[in-house]
Amino acid sequence: MPARAVARSTPAYRRAVEEIRENPGQWRAYNAEWHCVVVAGPGSGKTKTLTVKIAKLLIETIREPRGLACITYNTECARELKTRLERLGIHESDNVFIGTVHSFCLKRVVIPYAALAGVDLPPDFQVASPREQERVFARAIAAEIGANERPESWRTKADEYRRTHLDRDSGSDWQEDEQLAGLIARYEALLRENGFIDFDDMVLIGLQLIESHRWIRKALRAKFPVIVVDEYQDLGVSLHRIIEQLCFRAGSRLFAVGDPDQSIYGFTGARPELLRQLAGSDKVESVTLPFNYRSGPTIVRASEIALGEERGYQARGAGIGTVDFHERPAGLEDQAEYICGELIPDALARIEGLRLGDIAVLYLDKNDGDVIAEAAAANGYPTIRIDRGAPYPKTPLTRWLETCAAWCAGGWRTGKPRLSAILADWASISKVYRSSDPRAHPQKVGLLRFLLSHRNPDLLLAEWLTAFRIECLDAVLDVDATLRDERDTLGKMIEASVADGPLADWTLMMFGGQGGSPDHLNLITLHSAKGLEFKVVVMMGMDQGRIPHWSAGEIGKREPRRLFYVGLTRAKAEVHMTYSGWTENRNGRRFDHGPSEFLAEVRDRLRQVGN
Repeated sequence: MPARAVARSTPAYRRAVEEIRENPGQWRAYNAEWHCVVVAGPGSGKTKTLTVKIAKLLIETIREPRGLACITYNTECARELKTRLERLGIHESDNVFIGTVHSFCLKRVVIPYAALAGVDLPPDFQVASPREQERVFARAIAAEIGANERPESWRTKADEYRRTHLDRDSGSDWQEDEQLAGLIARYEALLRENGFIDFDDMVLIGLQLIESHRWIRKALRAKFPVIVVDEYQDLGVSLHRIIEQLCFRAGSRLFAVGDPDQSIYGFTGARPELLRQLAGSDKVESVTLPFNYRSGPTIVRASEIALGEERGYQARGAGIGTVDFHERPAGLEDQAEYICGELIPDALARIEGLRLGDIAVLYLDKNDGDVIAEAAAANGYPTIRIDRGAPYPKTPLTRWLETCAAWCAGGWRTGKPRLSAILADWASISKVYRSSDPRAHPQKVGLLRFLLSHRNPDLLLAEWLTAFRIECLDAVLDVDATLRDERDTLGKMIEASVADGPLADWTLMMFGGQGGSPDHLNLITLHSAKGLEFKVVVMMGMDQGRIPHWSAGEIGKREPRRLFYVGLTRAKAEVHMTYSGWTENRNGRRFDHGPSEFLAEVRDRLRQVGN
């Protein structure tokens, strides 16, 4: 009997295939027969191309028990891919991996192979929580640098050095900075003494295993004959070397998508030139997607001005699109009040069918988020906030809890979200028991019983979370070492939801809306906005000295320019940029340097052509 395909064709998949048939670039990528790299600009249908290609491979090419690994930058990207693939009838399973490079290395390389390969890791190691990492790093600083040194002043440069200087043998450039190299070595040794690895260890150890052992490469190729990479430009040197080993040495097939112009995570070790090199290699078929289906032509034109380079993108979005500039000379608080008191009410009244959830305010950091959040609250707008000042982090578990809350708050009546999707997502977060394991059945029954008995939009979040933890979650979170951070996050959420906490007054209805609600204003950092889209985008704080930062030289302006470009290209219909024309340092000294040079370029060039 011939082996079965990993997935079956569905009507949704067949409709999606017919839709991409009309786009030459998407169709060429869909039919590529070997290594293929897709360079996809904003709004070009990158995710659709990626998911339909994955479905094709699993339906037509790959046969059980073999499968496919889809590696992406962060958990939000993975979540979006899983949702899109489920619509096509594709679900994550033992032979279909969809997740971050960290998760891939930990679960598919380090855990199964490290002990067999003789890697010196603590028995029953755990992933160190952020708090534990900080504690160990502080000890390493005291031992290697000095007891009076501030750990936070060293952490970013140590992390970047560790992610880019990967070879530690005597013939490498590891000792390029002896002080940093010694600090990192001490930090890693202290982690091991405490029975820990950290997130960077997952990838670094995974890379070491893959590069050093042919039998591991062969095992991974046998399980995953196809490797798919999303947002390739963001994944750094380690992932690039893993791909070289698995695809160009061991023989797995590569399908990668990305956009060097949207590389905005240099502080994590991202290197956009790696995608350019890969796309230019004679080992791959390179495809460019030139159509922007998101934005109107004015926004597309403005985005190329912002980027400073012509890319030849062609607008296919509805309408003309507008880009407007608003000077608010009294400072950032004045900008925030203007946005919430005038810009947003005007847009809601003017654009038919527009809702708060169609609007996003984008800004640089948590401090800006505090300013706009205060103005939004004063104007009575409920918000979804994605930055370090948010009441809780967005992780796979917290996103799933938001979905559960939305179902309990009324989604059970409409089927949005679907109960089957909630169960499937929980299975992908918690892999303690396989679905075929008899112990998985009571876990599933318990989850269903809890959700059905807590259908009340007015239930306080603290009561719901506490009961959920006791009745369902502890049984998994307490026994799976890979969920240690999620367990800690849940504990912090419960603490924040009790009396006097920032979530003390939240109900299930409010919490469920945080998963993405048409009635909540989106407050998001520019870095967190990548991959999202909104009808109306407001870019706040676009002042020279802030973006780009006052200390940036010409080379240092490249990534801030790309960040500005990413923010602008989130918009479908309207972009509004606010600025004050001045900034202040920590000592209160004022600098009157005008609006951001990126804003000025866009404004002046658009005026020249009459837009």
